[in-house]
Amino acid sequence: MSSVAGSVFSPAIEGDLPGREPLASRERIAIIDILRGIALLGILLMNIDDFVGPEGWLHDFPLGLAHPAFVGWHAMLDKAILALKWTFFEGKMRALFGLLFGASTVLLLQRIEQRAGAEKAADVFHRRNMWLIGFGLLHGLVIWNGDILLTYGVIALLVLYPLRHVAPKRLLVAGLTIWLVGGTLGVVGFMDMPGALAKEAFLQQAHEATASGAPLTEGQRDALAEEARDTREAPVAMEESLRDGRRGFIDSVASNASGYLAFYWKQWTGGLMLEYIGSMIFGMGLFRMGFLTGDLSSRTYMKVALVSYAVALPLSLGGLWYGFHHDLSTGALLKALYCPYMVLQFFAAMGNASLMILLIRSGRLSMVAGSLAAVGRMAITNYLFTSILCRFVFSWGPWKLYGTLEYYQYLYVVVAVWVFNILFSRLWLRHFAFGPVEWVWRSLTYWRWQPLQSSPVLPGAQ
Repeated sequence: MSSVAGSVFSPAIEGDLPGREPLASRERIAIIDILRGIALLGILLMNIDDFVGPEGWLHDFPLGLAHPAFVGWHAMLDKAILALKWTFFEGKMRALFGLLFGASTVLLLQRIEQRAGAEKAADVFHRRNMWLIGFGLLHGLVIWNGDILLTYGVIALLVLYPLRHVAPKRLLVAGLTIWLVGGTLGVVGFMDMPGALAKEAFLQQAHEATASGAPLTEGQRDALAEEARDTREAPVAMEESLRDGRRGFIDSVASNASGYLAFYWKQWTGGLMLEYIGSMIFGMGLFRMGFLTGDLSSRTYMKVALVSYAVALPLSLGGLWYGFHHDLSTGALLKALYCPYMVLQFFAAMGNASLMILLIRSGRLSMVAGSLAAVGRMAITNYLFTSILCRFVFSWGPWKLYGTLEYYQYLYVVVAVWVFNILFSRLWLRHFAFGPVEWVWRSLTYWRWQPLQSSPVLPGAQ
């Protein structure tokens, strides 16, 4: 989510990008800003599930909601929304953020090293990411426990900086290996898939024994009793979740902070960090080879998009069909959607990125390119303001809407926040060079107030 590209240059945000090749430097930076804007807006489609009400234990899958999905007149609408989100957005926008963060790391260090030397680059980079960690801690502990800024800052310092001069091909191989292999192991560990699958299989055996009249073992009786108790206590647990989610700002800080620390620790111990690390390293390689800057041929982007979607679409839609065919059982969803999660994420993210770059270069996004670039240039501001806005509307404010919406109604909120992000970003950047948080971040990095209304300059030139 780093807004490096937008803070290093000040590209025009009117979106009049030509389709000719090769792209000028200013236009290439605009592509990165637009992609970042798309990722920032798109990730809210998944994060909104956590803002508007209690989630089930399956990550970003609408089970165990206050208002059950897939029932009533909107059942098919819910399924269509889920298919759209799972195919093109779930994990894919997070992956795009990772790719762009890796790219921004290379871009920032290259620019400063060229103008002020390696020592200055190291100093700026480390201070910049230490402050990013600070923003992340504040956001995660006080505002929303799903923060990602702390994670990005830590990975930038511990992993990305030492790899800044590694050859592109090595970055691609290392990043892809960590992403697909390590990330898959991370999902398995984070979600405790072996334990969950074993528990469901054991319960299934107990139910089959009960149905056939066979004697139950003590373990089977205990498992059935635990299942019955969980079912009986589910309404009470839901009420507790709703009360907790509707607390005011002051009352919510303690529970939010404890939830964030537990979530952050589990990301490391469960191995989920390997997904982030792999995608960022891969993004460094993609940037170095010109993929993320639009330097490759249209034929190349077309091939990547076609191959990527040829893998991603059957995996996603087939996995969803399998899950619904098996009554959305935990085992079916884990096997069909979460085991191949990283493979699906990688191919869909690459397909999305390739398609977006093609559309940008062709000029077919000219009507919205300026708005998307503006959002991308103010990515951290929009990320933090989105959390504050959603928390105020659903939890902290007077309305207490947490847990009151149907699944399909989440989209109304998403679109409203998108409109806010776009209008605020466009209006702000008409008068100022940086977003407000980006300006504070930049000033803290250099430990002196930076000009806000003047044209942005290269960090190494100061």
